[in-house]
Amino acid sequence: MAWKWPWQPSSGALVDFGQWKWDVHSHLVPGVDDGAATMEDALDMLRGMEALGYTGMVVTPHVMSDLYPNTPGTLQPAFDAFQSEAKASGIQVELKLAAEYMMDPHLLELLRKGPILDFPCTSIPDGKPHRLVLMEFGFHQAPPKDLVKEAMFVAQTQGYTPLLAHCERYPYLHKDEELLTLWRERGGWMSVNAASLAGAYGPETREMAARCMKRGWVSFVCSDAHGMRHVQALGTLTSSRTLAKWAESDAPQHLGLGAH
Repeated sequence: MAWKWPWQPSSGALVDFGQWKWDVHSHLVPGVDDGAATMEDALDMLRGMEALGYTGMVVTPHVMSDLYPNTPGTLQPAFDAFQSEAKASGIQVELKLAAEYMMDPHLLELLRKGPILDFPCTSIPDGKPHRLVLMEFGFHQAPPKDLVKEAMFVAQTQGYTPLLAHCERYPYLHKDEELLTLWRERGGWMSVNAASLAGAYGPETREMAARCMKRGWVSFVCSDAHGMRHVQALGTLTSSRTLAKWAESDAPQHLGLGAH
């Protein structure tokens, strides 16, 4: 029996995810963090992304020194097994392995000594190549400004472009955007989660996502898929005017992801 959507995407589509091609933040590698628990869970999410029109996904397991002390050595075998199962299942989505790094002193060690899991992207419209490293802040407390500055500097001197995950989801930044301004001024890129735009984290987070997008700060809208609920959130946004306007602007970088 052919796989089917477990829901109905909204009608009156304004957004064509097939034009986006790549999702660059997800937790589909089974059993390595708080994302997909089983291979079947991961394959179902991947089928859902394919049904939306995506042709590639950057999978980004957490790297947290205390909770998820993942390394390229521990993640690569799990990723390889997932990739093999996806191909065996007939899923035509290209997969790349990267990671989502917590902004903490351990990240500085990794940036200096390596190895770091990054992914390539070609900037639009100037065609400049980048090696992106996905980073996140803690949700409950802002990282020290000096740590953010140093992490960005070290990353950039190593040839990486820092990409901030779900810039809209940090409550302390809703009232004080200083860290986001700093991130932007120092050449960092930002992303937002589709679930935020769908209202999954409340009206303040949704408004923050829309505000950052309108300012041209956001280069990617991501699934951040931990479960089918996040794939479903993308499906509900096909009629989002905010997302449609952003997709028509100069801000998105996603179309160049597979270029090198």
